Amino acid sequence: MVSEYPQRRYGRWKECGIVCGLLVVGLAVALAVVLVLKNKELEEKFAPPCASGDENIDIREQDSPSVFSDLTTAELRAVVDYLYQQSDLNVVKSSDASLNTSYIYFVELNVANKTAVLNHLDNQADAPERRAKVVIFRGDLDVPRIEEYEVGPLPNPTFHTIIYRNGKDSVPFTYRPITLKEFEGIVKYVFVGEIEQKGRRILLESFDASFSDCGIKCLTFYPTPVSTSNYGKLTRNMWFWINHDVKYYALHPLDFKVLVNLDGADPSKFKITKVWYNQQLFNSMDDLVSAYENNKVEKIVMKFPQVDESTFSTLNQRGEPFPSKPLRSPIQVEPDGKRYTIKGQHVEYMGWAFEYRMSTNTGPMLFDVRYRGERIAYEISLQEIVVFYSANNPSHRFADFVDSVALIGSLSKALIPGADCPDHSTFLPSRHVLEASSEPVVYENSLCLFEQATGVPLRRHHSYGKHAGWFYGGMMDDVLILRTVLTVANYDYIFDFIFHQNGAIEVKAISTGYILPSVFSPLEKKYGFQIHDNILGNVHHHMFNFKVDVDILGTSNRFETLDLKVEAAPNQMYSELSSAQTYNQIYFQSNPRHTEKVAGYKFNFDQPKYLLFNNEQFKTKHGVPRSYRVVINGMSKQTLPENSGHENSITWSRYQMAVTKYKDTEKQSSSLYAIWDAVQPVNRFQSFIDDDESIMDQDLVAWITMGVHHIPHTEDLPVTPTPGGQLQFFLLPYNYFTEDPSSGSKNAIYMELKYASDNSAPTVDINRYGYGGEPQCVPQKSKFDQQVAEDPDLVFSTGRTFG
Repeated sequence: MVSEYPQRRYGRWKECGIVCGLLVVGLAVALAVVLVLKNKELEEKFAPPCASGDENIDIREQDSPSVFSDLTTAELRAVVDYLYQQSDLNVVKSSDASLNTSYIYFVELNVANKTAVLNHLDNQADAPERRAKVVIFRGDLDVPRIEEYEVGPLPNPTFHTIIYRNGKDSVPFTYRPITLKEFEGIVKYVFVGEIEQKGRRILLESFDASFSDCGIKCLTFYPTPVSTSNYGKLTRNMWFWINHDVKYYALHPLDFKVLVNLDGADPSKFKITKVWYNQQLFNSMDDLVSAYENNKVEKIVMKFPQVDESTFSTLNQRGEPFPSKPLRSPIQVEPDGKRYTIKGQHVEYMGWAFEYRMSTNTGPMLFDVRYRGERIAYEISLQEIVVFYSANNPSHRFADFVDSVALIGSLSKALIPGADCPDHSTFLPSRHVLEASSEPVVYENSLCLFEQATGVPLRRHHSYGKHAGWFYGGMMDDVLILRTVLTVANYDYIFDFIFHQNGAIEVKAISTGYILPSVFSPLEKKYGFQIHDNILGNVHHHMFNFKVDVDILGTSNRFETLDLKVEAAPNQMYSELSSAQTYNQIYFQSNPRHTEKVAGYKFNFDQPKYLLFNNEQFKTKHGVPRSYRVVINGMSKQTLPENSGHENSITWSRYQMAVTKYKDTEKQSSSLYAIWDAVQPVNRFQSFIDDDESIMDQDLVAWITMGVHHIPHTEDLPVTPTPGGQLQFFLLPYNYFTEDPSSGSKNAIYMELKYASDNSAPTVDINRYGYGGEPQCVPQKSKFDQQVAEDPDLVFSTGRTFG
């Protein structure tokens, strides 16, 4: 018989082992906790959290908003409620609206006239009353039209007054922007109603997908408005090109497109007038279906793509991972907190002060931009974004996009910390009333404001030898940046307004996002490269127009150019060579521009020049006008012939810079309707110049255009990178200050080598002007991921109504 004792003894030892193991684990955990707590104490002792500077930031809506501040929640709601009560307008709420009703398209601030604003800012006069600008679609009228109104005074409106355009009280309904209400009709009556019903077999056999009852194999579409210049009359037509509905649909075009006439306010009367299928053109869906069923058309098969994380059009990580192990990117800290302040929409930083706003229609705007208390510009604002394409196929041939039609200011949403803007940025909201909602909507992170260490010296000099004085002086170019990113369908446009500590302003535009390719065919080769199995990257031209209302030491300004020329200077006294009796060198001539026509600047390499704005009443002690210089690093020639096609709608693009006399009636270079209106432009910029008014000692506005031609290449997949695509212009002080104003910065460093009289070893005096020592602090931890997890609307909503 076997004894049970060894088994019992083994069991007891097993129990002891488990207990000891648990004790060891417990001690290890306790030790780890102690170490963590100890490390945290050491971290807090030697590297405390960086100061937040939150006490400098107040982005709440102000009880008494400035003349430039966007409409508050209460003001937006008051305008909408007032309009609903006006029987003459017959306005219905968004939920009840259709194309043949009267409804609000958008509402935004209508900035008061400049004279009244300056009287308030500079002469302590009462602030002009705040008013709203409202665009209403009047599809309910016998002859549908678009009406614009000024509504006020705010916050309690009592009147609405028609805004006249070229002496007319309305805009043709044909020119209306692309609207959600219109698209509802297009989907119902064109895509599902006609294409699907008549051509479902073609869709399934040719493209392995459909518009309805499609499961995971669905089709979608992209619109190309066709300018009235193509027809010579007021008619509304749009090409729709069809895509496989996968991420991202723009990179999955199909060789199938339809031209739709969209005249009138009754979507049931929208009709297809042309069909493009596999490089062949038909006059109707019936014609295509008949040819297809009778085998009289060359058929095409484009299978629905397999979609996974490695699909070329997605933004998932793929390819060879790097770095080889997880290493975080460099980050910036604000060791003493934020060095800028925000009160409502008023910003101050290192001598700079300005107000910002986000126009629903045109995007970011700055007002009352001052340095050291002196106004440099009354307004700096984006006016228009244009992209003109070229192709053999019709959808891209007529793709001349004038993006304000899309209300580009409402397209900046959900900037992401650590990707779109640094983690330490202040994120700023924008507020809109749009056709999709009867209530105001808010986009929390429409803009971001941050100070940035550029890593580039603002100024420096190193005299490292005895003959040069043995000294060093310099400072970094730390700047304040106000940024927004406008996502207009496939493209993303980054706009920066940058403030340097030497009194310079920089405005930058950068393009990224998805290209808009077409289906590759041999006939398309001269319009782009084949960059993937079925797609061609079409050549296109980006252009950006800005308004810069300069006020150099007041509103009595002049525009002059310093024209660089070459002279053959006498040289007999310096050379005995007969061939060297003259010496060629550069000199400049001041050339004041007296009228608007001679002020239009078109870049010419053979005629280099400086572009200056100054005030004749204010000069340096040496008699030189105190000026600001415009430098444009991003010029691009508009190559279309003048007055041809769509060019008539964007006549500002003829100039790299135009200069006009300020008028309250010339507030914008473009309009909401410019994508359609080439036959009869609602706002033709060239007319600002054609009256050829004097610009000597006047209130002047510079209209600056930048651009770039883009021929896509394989590295534009999946999205276009930003290096090499940065366009920028500057306003630079030019004989404005007695010296570089950054000389007063305490962030500079000065070093000097000193020798003692007793010939002992030299010493180095290092002056950091009170900022000695190396700051050590832990940056504030971002809570963004947690916030998005709790509220996905921060990133993926179309906006939330205010509570």
